[in-house]
Amino acid sequence: MENPFKQLEPDASCPAHLKTELVSEIDLIRNALQVVVLYTGSLFDVAAAMADTGQSKSETNP
Repeated sequence: MENPFKQLEPDASCPAHLKTELVSEIDLIRNALQVVVLYTGSLFDVAAAMADTGQSKSETNP
């Protein structure tokens, strides 16, 4: 019995313009995620700092 997965492998190679478009899409996704991480990380840092200062004030003023 022949391996059915051999039929899924293409015989031709990928065109150069398609490779370029694929790499640019990957770069776009990576850059967008870096922006999200930058702003989300800052948001969580600010929230954590606010929570710490609020907790220390309540401990000093019983």
